[in-house]
Formats: sequence, structure tokens, C-alpha cells
Amino acid sequence: MRLVRLLRLAAEAEGLHLRRMGRGYAIQAGLGAVAALFGLMLLAMLHLAAWAALSTPERGPAWAAVIVAAGDLVLLALFGFLARRRPYDPIEVEAMRVRQAAMQQVTETGAQMVMLAPLLRSQSAKKGLIGAALTAMVIGLLSRR
Repeated sequence: MRLVRLLRLAAEAEGLHLRRMGRGYAIQAGLGAVAALFGLMLLAMLHLAAWAALSTPERGPAWAAVIVAAGDLVLLALFGFLARRRPYDPIEVEAMRVRQAAMQQVTETGAQMVMLAPLLRSQSAKKGLIGAALTAMVIGLLSRR
């Protein structure tokens, strides 16, 4: 029963980890979309600034458009920076720790069960002990990889 509980715990921890990881990627994608929107607005303002600079000789509207474009550039840089960095999520980290601990206990419990199986199946205790020792040695070598 303990093995089933450990496997269930590991599966739940893995599910939580994947959900939280997906949530982080969704937030990054949303911030990236906002950064792309401000990038498009920057491009539109630069075009408007160039048009205004060419169409009026006094250059009043052009400087206003350049200032708005500079503000868009600042916002683009801010949202781009926020979209690139992945925030630390303590729940995701704890879910990974729980999954790793549960899987380690599953491995240990499985190794114990495999070691005891030849002992329980054998007709003589001597053969069972030798089989258990050989099985433990093989499991130990496999778990080191």
C-alpha cells in the first residue's frame, strides 16, 4: 500500500509542477505580447514622427511624436525585460522536491521488495539468501547510473 501512496504522491507532485510551469510560461507569453504591442506602437509613432517632420516646416508636431515614441520605447524595454525573466515560484520548487523524495522512496521500496521476492519464493533458505544478495547487488549497480 505504501508504494501505491508514494506513486500517487509523486504523480500529484508532477502534475502540480507541470501546472505551475505552464502558468509561468503563460505569464511570460502575455508579457511578451504586451511588449510586442508597444513595439508596434513605437514603429507607428516613428512613422508618424517622420511624416510630421517632413510635412511641417516648424517641426512642432514632430517633436511631440518623438517624445511619445520615446515613451513607447521605455515601455517596450520594460515589458520585454519582464517577459524574459521567469519569476521564482516556491510552490513549483516544493512540488519538485516532493516528487523527487517520493520517487526516491519508491525506488528504495521497490528495491526492498525485489530483494525479498527470491527469499519468499525459494524452497530453501540458502538459495533464497543467495538470490536476494545477487538481486540487491544488481539493483545497487542499476541505481547508481
